[in-house]
Amino acid sequence: MASISLRNVTKTFGGNVQAVHDMSLEIAHGEIVCLLGPSGCGKTTTLRLVAGFEGPTAGELWIGDRLVSSSRTLVPPARRNLGMVFQDYAVWPHKNVLDNVGYPLKVRKMSRSRIRKRATEATALVGLEGLEKRYPEQLSGGQQQRVALARALVAEPEALLLDEPLSNLDAKLREKMRFEIMDLHQRLGLTLVYVTHDQAEAMVLSDWMVVMNRGKAVQVGTPWEIYRSPSSPFVADFIGLANFLPAQLVERNGQQGIAEIPAAGSQRVECSLASEPSGSLPVPGVLFVRPEDVELSSEGEADIEGTVTRATFLGARLDLRVDVGGAEWRAEAPPGADIAQGQAIGVKAQRAIFFEKEEQTDGETADA
Repeated sequence: MASISLRNVTKTFGGNVQAVHDMSLEIAHGEIVCLLGPSGCGKTTTLRLVAGFEGPTAGELWIGDRLVSSSRTLVPPARRNLGMVFQDYAVWPHKNVLDNVGYPLKVRKMSRSRIRKRATEATALVGLEGLEKRYPEQLSGGQQQRVALARALVAEPEALLLDEPLSNLDAKLREKMRFEIMDLHQRLGLTLVYVTHDQAEAMVLSDWMVVMNRGKAVQVGTPWEIYRSPSSPFVADFIGLANFLPAQLVERNGQQGIAEIPAAGSQRVECSLASEPSGSLPVPGVLFVRPEDVELSSEGEADIEGTVTRATFLGARLDLRVDVGGAEWRAEAPPGADIAQGQAIGVKAQRAIFFEKEEQTDGETADA
């Protein structure tokens, strides 16, 4: 196992495109850390910097007590003792499973008997016993991904880097593989750095997460911290579902306050404050409410009332859109709830966070 340390790392391409900006992270032995963010946010470049495929423009990168990257130093990937799993598996179509898995050891010029022994052990570790002689075209997508995992593990790396390894799998297989990766981590105790754009994947796997945007780490924390206490509208919007309601802060008591929602007839909502207000009250901003934090009631039983514009059955829940004075509230109800489109309904924010400035969010969640 190894710790990984990024110290004020910056990566610039073409002289003026900053893919990673002043990134500092301390990843301890045996932790699983997910880099999460929209397309082009810098997460894959960060992973490539750790792997050694790119060198930093500024800053330093350490693996354990070794300086492996700086503006003057670049230890090549083969000398970092890291395993890497790519999005496209990168298995050789002309090699069978055992030969694919054993290839890193062949490069190291190990004996055939040792290669076969270690490759067989790694293949068994990922549940591919009996498939050692098959070729990639004879394997499913999930089995090919296991081949890539076994190949990354066969050389007994100090840490494992994974770049969107499950994005090519169907939803059910992707969910199964998440837990298999977790089981593998628990058995081996490896340090894992995992890049994904899938928020559910990151929340299931992570000890802690790094949410990135435009080359910067905009929030670092546990899945619970980031989901329940986002530091900005961007993070709140990227992780999970969110309501953003134009509002103004009219009362304050420490880190708590009261916000008015103009679209709801200036109804007042208790809220926590994401940051210290910069000016005197009232302070314009936006109120953030998760759909599961919206309490529903019959017409006439709540301070804020609206009309259901859409009720969509999603199996485990009913997804609701409620129009309140022209502002849309998103809420949830049990799947059997007697709620229909056009129905008048009361809504109440049980938990809300006030952000002083309504920032524009990237909103893009593509596969990079």
